[in-house]
Amino acid sequence: MFTYEKGDNNSRSQIKSLLAYFLLILSLSVIFALFFHNNWIKDINTCHTILELTCIFIAMAIFIAVWFTYGRNIQGSSILGFGFLAVAIFDAFHTFYFLKLNVTAEDYFDMTTRFWILGRLTEAIVIYASLQITKSKRNKFTSLFFILASTLGISYLAVAYHDYLPILLNEYGVTKIKIVLEYIIISIYIAGLLKVSHKLMEKGIVTYKYIFLSLLMSASSEFCFTLYSSVTSISWTIGHLLKIISYFFLLKGIFISTVTYPYEKLETEHKRVNELSTTLNDILDALPMAVINHNLNTEVEYVNKKFEELFECSRDNLIGVTRHDFLERFPKLEKEENFFTNKELEVNDKNTNLINTYKMASGEYKKLSINRLKLNDGFFSIIRETKEEQELQNLNIQTETIFNAVSNCVLMIDTNRKIILCNDALAATFEMEKKDIIGMNIDELNELIQFEAKELPDLALSGKGDNQLFEVGLITPKGNKKELMLYLSSIKNVYGEIIGGISVSNDITEFKKQQEKLIQQEKLALLGQMGAAIVHETRNYLTTIKGRCQLINLLESNEEVQRHAIKVNSEVDEVNKIISEFLFLSKPRQTELTEVSMIDIMQSINSMVKSTSLVKGVDVYVNLSNEERYLLCDEGQLKQVILNICKNAVDAMEEKENKKLEIQTGYDEATNEMYIRIADNGKGISKEDLKKLGTPFFTTKGNGTGLGLSVCYNIVKQHKGRIDVESVIGTGTTFTIILPCIEDDDFDDVI
Repeated sequence: MFTYEKGDNNSRSQIKSLLAYFLLILSLSVIFALFFHNNWIKDINTCHTILELTCIFIAMAIFIAVWFTYGRNIQGSSILGFGFLAVAIFDAFHTFYFLKLNVTAEDYFDMTTRFWILGRLTEAIVIYASLQITKSKRNKFTSLFFILASTLGISYLAVAYHDYLPILLNEYGVTKIKIVLEYIIISIYIAGLLKVSHKLMEKGIVTYKYIFLSLLMSASSEFCFTLYSSVTSISWTIGHLLKIISYFFLLKGIFISTVTYPYEKLETEHKRVNELSTTLNDILDALPMAVINHNLNTEVEYVNKKFEELFECSRDNLIGVTRHDFLERFPKLEKEENFFTNKELEVNDKNTNLINTYKMASGEYKKLSINRLKLNDGFFSIIRETKEEQELQNLNIQTETIFNAVSNCVLMIDTNRKIILCNDALAATFEMEKKDIIGMNIDELNELIQFEAKELPDLALSGKGDNQLFEVGLITPKGNKKELMLYLSSIKNVYGEIIGGISVSNDITEFKKQQEKLIQQEKLALLGQMGAAIVHETRNYLTTIKGRCQLINLLESNEEVQRHAIKVNSEVDEVNKIISEFLFLSKPRQTELTEVSMIDIMQSINSMVKSTSLVKGVDVYVNLSNEERYLLCDEGQLKQVILNICKNAVDAMEEKENKKLEIQTGYDEATNEMYIRIADNGKGISKEDLKKLGTPFFTTKGNGTGLGLSVCYNIVKQHKGRIDVESVIGTGTTFTIILPCIEDDDFDDVI
């Protein structure tokens, strides 16, 4: 029923767990219904009314939740909310008529059923529409008026023109029209299931796994209502229980999510801010100069590791310390203004450079250069020893030292799109010299490395790409393709003005390759499972053919017929062996090695190759070497390789007029190897495709699976051999299977 994107294992696992959960609830509902059914039918009006009012309450709760979160809802949530307002109205009429209020018994049967069908049909359509429609929302008051008008109008028509409408339920039981309508509703539920299965991993105001469970329950409920003949039927009881459970899941999917989802977003944002704060603290701790931050009340809010080393104290003992307490611990020698506060600075909003001498905890005096910066809520000071400041180069060199120690790729540009900084990791990833990158325009660099996302510099310099992750690709000047996971942000000054952009990225090329390998392995495992079933069924037919050949051999006295029956029987055995090799992908067996002559192998499959080739108009030329050498191999597997390559050669010559297939064997005395050369004059293979030959699922044929050559390469590899391929587009392709022969000494030992 459900389809997946490639590698969508999370969705597949989610659906399996939800189906198991659904089956558990379904089983418990059936058991509960069986246990309480007798009590249910004793007072059916009361029980039915309680359940229906509960459903109406849940439907109204869904509407209220959507109404008060309308501004941030997606369109699908709005459709659900207003749609279930209509469902609640139809269910209210259904409950009203079920109690036989002011209506005759005959009207009771049909009218309550008519509003039941309207409610279920509306519910099915609303859920499906919420998954399908993505247009902009209307004003919520306009939507409310439309829903009320259309719902009440339909209800009026259902009552006023009741006699003109088909009967759905009477004292004799359910009509066929009612059953047809129930199955239409079930079909819409199933369509909704197919739609929501693709959205299970999305999370927002609507949690789609609850919509999925609700649709399963609703479809099961409607199926129960197609089975009952009277209101005392057990299927009627089960159907009502499943209906209220489906409403519960809708409530959980929408109403609860509107409460919990904003808090989850807030927690995620808070966690991200904390991580960013931790990262900033780590960067400040790595700086080679002391840093201190204090508020307008002169209380210390932060000091870095270098400040601890410089003043010979722990930061835990400094946080919250005021100016007065600080001067008591670290007295000044001069009478200049302390760097903690400066009223003139606060008024004029200017930065100040100071030089003061302070007494450290050890009693040593240190002359410090203080660069004080005014912030909105305090002051930020950068402190250096004056003697160290004279030895240090500018801050860019220090920053570059820090960035070069980072394994991530870092690149920084200014507002003129000029690259002002990059680290060693980025230069190594781009396979370029750092001196060639710095000073280059970012657009020129992107062209040089064939960068896919050329819009990212604009996003960084506009601030629209802040704190976003991008998966991008590039090709280095040396021709190597790289995949990067890139974090983008703008650089702002103390006034909030953008003065540049920075990107931090990780090389995920190897990770992507490993991911592709895992996907291929999953495909192979799945194919192996399918292959087991296919081979099993095919073997049944082969067994039948084999049995009939044996009967012909027993009952027919004609020797010619017997000879052909024996031949067919032998070919069936060969086909059975070859088809079994299909299981090699998922369940490889131990190769059975025996001493076999290459000439014997070719002679045994010669007729098979010629017969299948001549049918397609291919001339076959076989040139077998007279050099007799023995191979230690699995004869069945080796035949499979030769036949598969011959078949591919024949397929490659479909569009040729003079089709020619050449098969040649030979012996290389220098390497003690036998070879089988299979050449065609087909369309040929490009150089790019030649590199991919033998890769599972790669094929140049329109209807190929890409598995045949993969199996051939694995078989030859197991025999310690190799396959060489030469091809020219439009001229043809030559496959050469090379296998080691048994050494004479080894052969004597075997004999």
